Amino acid sequence: MYGLSNSALNADLVITINVSSNKPIRSSESRTGPGGERLASKRKLSCFMVRFPITQTMFRLFKSDFFHFEALRLLSFTPHDGGEVAEFFAALGKIRENDSESWYNAWTEAGAKAEALAAEAELAGNRDAARKAFFRASNYQRAAQFMLNGFSGNDPRILSNSETALGNFWRAASLLDGCSIVRLEIPFTDDDGTISLPAYLCLPPTSKRLPGKLPVLMQTVGGDATQEEIFHIYPMAALELGYAVVTFEGPGQGIVIRKHGKPMRPDWEVVVSAALDFTHQYAHDHPELDLDLDRLALVGSSMGGYLALRGAADSRVRACISVDPFYNMFDLLKGRMPEIVRNTFIAGGFVPDGIWDYVFGTLGQANWQTRWEFNFTRWLLGQETAAQMMRKMQEYTLATEDGKGYLTRIQCPTMVTGARFSMYCQPEVSTHRIYDDLINVPVDKKLMWVAEDEAEGGLQSKIGAFNVLTTKSFAWLDQIFGIDRKIVL
Repeated sequence: MYGLSNSALNADLVITINVSSNKPIRSSESRTGPGGERLASKRKLSCFMVRFPITQTMFRLFKSDFFHFEALRLLSFTPHDGGEVAEFFAALGKIRENDSESWYNAWTEAGAKAEALAAEAELAGNRDAARKAFFRASNYQRAAQFMLNGFSGNDPRILSNSETALGNFWRAASLLDGCSIVRLEIPFTDDDGTISLPAYLCLPPTSKRLPGKLPVLMQTVGGDATQEEIFHIYPMAALELGYAVVTFEGPGQGIVIRKHGKPMRPDWEVVVSAALDFTHQYAHDHPELDLDLDRLALVGSSMGGYLALRGAADSRVRACISVDPFYNMFDLLKGRMPEIVRNTFIAGGFVPDGIWDYVFGTLGQANWQTRWEFNFTRWLLGQETAAQMMRKMQEYTLATEDGKGYLTRIQCPTMVTGARFSMYCQPEVSTHRIYDDLINVPVDKKLMWVAEDEAEGGLQSKIGAFNVLTTKSFAWLDQIFGIDRKIVL
């Protein structure tokens, strides 16, 4: 949610980070394979150099870093049935820099046009064209409401567009060739009572099935995505490779926050546990599905990468893929607040809470993206004031009070990735630390891949390089699950 400013994109930065704690952060000399994967760890340091090689050569869609990234995010779905190139650029031409209304109007119009094409294809009996157009309509409608999220969760267009997008996604999913997809509801109980978390179970076509029972990929959504959006990345690739797929949304995500107002919670292992309970019971009640829950992998991207790591401590998770996660959510403020201001809040006690609303308001006036991010994060975390938001952000961490760290609870094979041009935090601050703290995962069962090039996954969440991401991920996961895949000509 927090990126680098425009000025930072024009020069390399070298920053020395001094760590003042009782337990030094583990870092190491960088030893990587040809694909950027971590091979070994050699030494511990109490301070380390973080280099930000910010020189980017990719063509820009907007001057605004935020609008450029979000537009590129949407363009990334065009090879995966989530967009059409001409539709995309036609809408793009109607959007003004840092203007949420023009963004909303352009993608709402694109969604309506794609929906009309889908209906036309249905009438003509063209199943393939109808499915693709409904998928595109759904994705454009999801994108339309995205920029509204940063100002008020009460804007009625957020929910109405989200529900329209959901409807078109289901119309597309019902037209999938060979795959079967079932809508499920996961019971989830917290202090406010019991609600149903939306989920999908997808089964691959018979022609794609592997010998024996079906391995299962479970995906948890992140902070600003929906399970309908992420369906075009890991789930589509998994189905093609013979995996069954379970996706779900929890508090703070997708339709759960938009319809029910349920904010995010830091102990995501509780949410994953409910999803696992439900999946195991469903597999027991439906043995004909042949789900192999001894080969269940949990995956998440960006904030979802952090959430997946929380869930991976459950012994029922047999492998975890964490894509470009953060270690501590509060670290994301480093790209948005002067260090002295951030440290003043950490010290606490002598600045009234109300002052922080003024500080954040001032920072937001200077940068549209910062204003959007601060307001979105308040909504996501269910906090009214800036001070409350920052306190809540500090709860989203893999550090623990006993100093051992949450990651010591993970024993399953784990793949963690980083992105050199991340909008959030650099791999040396997050990915490396996570990899090194997985001390109870055998070295030959964990993998770190840091993408150094934009075209090969160097942007946050591997935007623009989804095929690279899924190719590397499933090559590793197949190996972990003992799947010997061959190309037969």
